Amino acid sequence: MRVVVAGAGLAGLAAADALATAGHEPVVLEARDRVGGRVHSLALDNGAIVEMGAEFILPGCTEVLGLADRLGLGLWDKGMRYGKRDPRGVEMADGSMEAAVGALDAALAAGAGEGLSVRGLLGRLDIDPGAREAILARAEVSAAADGDLVPAHELGLLARVSDLPAPGIAGGNQRLAEALADAVGRERIHLGSPVRSVAATASGVEVRTEAGELAAAACVIAVPASVAGGIAIEGVPGAAEALAAVVYGHAAKLFVPLPAPVPVSATLSVPDRYWAWTASGDDEAASQPLISAFAGSPRALDGLGVTSGPDLWAAKLAELRPDLAIDRAQAVLSTWDDDPWVGAAYSVDAPPDAFELLTAGSERIAFAGEHLGGDMSALMEGAIRSGRRAAAAIAPN
Repeated sequence: MRVVVAGAGLAGLAAADALATAGHEPVVLEARDRVGGRVHSLALDNGAIVEMGAEFILPGCTEVLGLADRLGLGLWDKGMRYGKRDPRGVEMADGSMEAAVGALDAALAAGAGEGLSVRGLLGRLDIDPGAREAILARAEVSAAADGDLVPAHELGLLARVSDLPAPGIAGGNQRLAEALADAVGRERIHLGSPVRSVAATASGVEVRTEAGELAAAACVIAVPASVAGGIAIEGVPGAAEALAAVVYGHAAKLFVPLPAPVPVSATLSVPDRYWAWTASGDDEAASQPLISAFAGSPRALDGLGVTSGPDLWAAKLAELRPDLAIDRAQAVLSTWDDDPWVGAAYSVDAPPDAFELLTAGSERIAFAGEHLGGDMSALMEGAIRSGRRAAAAIAPN
């Protein structure tokens, strides 16, 4: 079967890889001039590698690790721990954070969060106010959305305090996308080719791009739901409404090169809703000469003046980490909202009816993307799982 795959992010590449492995002919159409989508690594002048998009491989991300192993890619442990961040800018009693996390775990296990938001559940718990605010801040940062929009059940992951490693691909996560593109076959991937419409026909699908039309047996639509409205879809009733119902977060990242490596660390600015870290690269004994920061939710982006550039955020970062030689003039900012091929960060929630409709798709058209990753949505893991599921649904072995 010839199958068109719209999008060469990890979801689309995973779908194309699965199709090619099964003996089918994937044709990948990508709007950008590169593969990877929201996975995009960049080397700074001082040699540090920064992740402009997806960064961490969290515990339970088995498909990412298996794919990296299959493609011969190593991992960077990073030294610091995603699950441990030193909260600053809030007062709390000694031991209150541990007690608050324990109370939260018990509440979630008892089903107390059903139907509630993160803010709603935390407001019902009898915990230290400072610890409550720190947990709320961490959840809002990680989800890239206000606590009223984030389902309470996600606190099990968002607020997890853990010593487990959350590594990245050695040399940058984009190496995963590049290696996967090589496995699919570069001749099958067409860059600068945004899909404009997909229509089911009696014998397959007609896919239209700015360069013309392409006939195929089926199509996997693997673009973010936040911009999928730009593709006219005929053949899956209700698809446009389901895609529009997916809620997205908004986030930005800031990187400041340092004159020399420093100890690994992770710090959370509770009032400003961002966290910052120094992490190791190929030399696990020392960090890269770099401090990275991530801010989530529109409130945070507004407070940090992101739309005006990196200056205000860099100044706040220097205040948060006065122990580091932060040169504000060298700060590099990465945003998603101004990227026309995503317009947001990653999904916060896909309503059950929308999720069901999109994962069901139709005989000719399937959907993929991190927003359809289930428990692993918003992650590289969710993107890969969704791509493989879509490929299996549209072209079963």
